[in-house]
Amino acid sequence: MSKYKIHPYQKSLDYSKSPFRYPGGKFYALKHIIPFLDIIEHDEYREPFVGGGSVFFGKQKVKNNWINDIEPEIINVYEHVLCDEQFEIFKDLFDNEIATKNRHKEFINMKATSKLDKAFKTYYLNRTSYSGIINKPAWGYRDGKSSPPQNWKNFLVNANRKLTDVKITNLDFEEVIKADSDSKSVLMYLDPPYFLADQKRAYKRPFELNDHIRLMETLKKTSYKFCLSYDDCQEVRKLYKWANIYEKSWLYNTANLNGTSRVKGRELIITNYEAIL
Repeated sequence: MSKYKIHPYQKSLDYSKSPFRYPGGKFYALKHIIPFLDIIEHDEYREPFVGGGSVFFGKQKVKNNWINDIEPEIINVYEHVLCDEQFEIFKDLFDNEIATKNRHKEFINMKATSKLDKAFKTYYLNRTSYSGIINKPAWGYRDGKSSPPQNWKNFLVNANRKLTDVKITNLDFEEVIKADSDSKSVLMYLDPPYFLADQKRAYKRPFELNDHIRLMETLKKTSYKFCLSYDDCQEVRKLYKWANIYEKSWLYNTANLNGTSRVKGRELIITNYEAIL
């Protein structure tokens, strides 16, 4: 495998912070992950598990960009941020919004029928629920755990700019990885649910053992370059013993559930190209 020299992380010219709060979000890991992406020349970039999109928003856009997630509620929000006509309506819904425990309960009980209403409900609960978890909105609300609503519109405006001309889909990860391309070089960043993650708490759709194995087998066959982040455990190390494994540590985005300090976790970055650190 070719060796690539990793340079220090610098925020890209079109850097934008993710508009979401997200379980397992990679905001605190950007300085570790982005260098692994910057060393690979590519004109197409794909994220099969975009989630809150911290890495997508944190890296330089290329000619073709494709983000995907299996969670339809999250993709519905992205689609409303992408489409300029829908976006103008969507962002204005938060003009006079408040973040309180009672308002949070109102959103939990809201009967959202239209796609716009569903996006409104999803985004509010994401910004106000513990760690952005929308799987169980009743997980709870706590004051001061998110930027106030008057800031949300700015988050969305910046995201709208970054999402211009970006392909957004709600597919199984395998379809994204295997899709043909006319681009000269495709690079994928993948951030699947972690092997030892609490699936019931953080995700609406569980990622089972067979999914972890299916992901590994799909990546082993791909001709595209990939960078994969995972929790550091023996199961993952065994699955990817054929690839390049780099040990890292960064702050967890889900640790601060009970007012405690964030903690560092042992993580792995896995690639099918060799990086010189």
